[in-house]
Amino acid sequence: MMKDLKVAFFLGYKSIVNGNKSIIVLMIFILSLAFVNLIFTNSLLSGVTTTLDNQLINNSVANIVIDPQEEPTRENYIVHTEELRRQIQNIPGVIATVAHYNLMATFAYDKNKDGQYKYGSWEVIGIDPGEEPLVTGISNHIIAGDYLEETGSDDIVLGSDIAGGYGAAEEIRSLGGAKINEKVKLNFGNGVQREYTVRGVSKVKFTLIDQEAYITAKEAKSILQLSDDRASQILVKINKTGDEDRYIEQIKKLAPNLKVRKWTEYTSMLNSITSSFDLITGMIGAIGLVVAATTIFILTYVNTINKRRQIGILKAIGIKDNTIIISYVLQSFFYAISGIIFGSIAMFCFIEPYFISHPIALAIGDISLTIKEYQVAQGIFSILIAALIAGFVPAWRAAKENILKAIWGA
Repeated sequence: MMKDLKVAFFLGYKSIVNGNKSIIVLMIFILSLAFVNLIFTNSLLSGVTTTLDNQLINNSVANIVIDPQEEPTRENYIVHTEELRRQIQNIPGVIATVAHYNLMATFAYDKNKDGQYKYGSWEVIGIDPGEEPLVTGISNHIIAGDYLEETGSDDIVLGSDIAGGYGAAEEIRSLGGAKINEKVKLNFGNGVQREYTVRGVSKVKFTLIDQEAYITAKEAKSILQLSDDRASQILVKINKTGDEDRYIEQIKKLAPNLKVRKWTEYTSMLNSITSSFDLITGMIGAIGLVVAATTIFILTYVNTINKRRQIGILKAIGIKDNTIIISYVLQSFFYAISGIIFGSIAMFCFIEPYFISHPIALAIGDISLTIKEYQVAQGIFSILIAALIAGFVPAWRAAKENILKAIWGA
């Protein structure tokens, strides 16, 4: 057996060394492209879902959201907020917590100052401007004007899809271009009416978040007429995404009646998008594998056809069929491994660094590549399996051919 393998290695080596160099280079180049295609497509679509997840965690709901209790009686607010936050922040691994005050309001904006108002209804969130940056990154996404100040009760920060005029995803539904230092009127759900000065405009490039406005927590409590220690929500930021369940168990021990959920429960719409991307990734990956396997098959088949006489002579001098088959399979593996090596160099040394420096700007955020180890391993395994099958079939057919027919080319 070992002797047959040595012979197969020798035959494969000589076939490659003495083969047409242009065909060898072409084969390796095509397989490099096939490997890059597998990894690039998977990592790009993974980058989309990673961006969606990061947008929610970093700019909207953090890792864990605590809502008021629903059982045994439904409450509108979380009570004893500050004490609960202190207890949660004492849990090892919790970075910070913030209290939110959630309101709905109808906005009115007179763009031309002629009494012709444009209206729209959006969510308004009351935040502590000093604490909020510890949990969400809204303060890092101000594209016009300034972030809120704790004393700015008359100020408001508008999401770009509310303000309009800043590349809003739905310009027609926006206020049509509310500018910094201009006035907007808000009519809240409880009947309270207030007028605010637009202090800033935020844009995180994610519609669900860019359709929110921000006022100070002090102002929100005034509107809601909350004089005690209550809040609509508490957001919890932890140091490692994926460990939410462990923290949720500990939080529930502190407040068993409150509704505690992790960020993934706020992604029902995004889950369908992710599932669609997974399906697309699988389809494109399958097509890439078929292309790679077909390429190896065709070139190996042409190679065996051109070497029918040589194969016939090898069989005539006593070389076993299996040895000849193995030699061609080894050649296929050589091309596949070379393709994987050069494809990896292109992917990790050029393509990935480029996309890190130049992410793709989409409506959901800036998309880069998210290369996962299992996807790379899957790509390597798939290319090798494709090489095995595509190299074996034509070699097996050629090796089983009648010796005389092979030698005389009949």
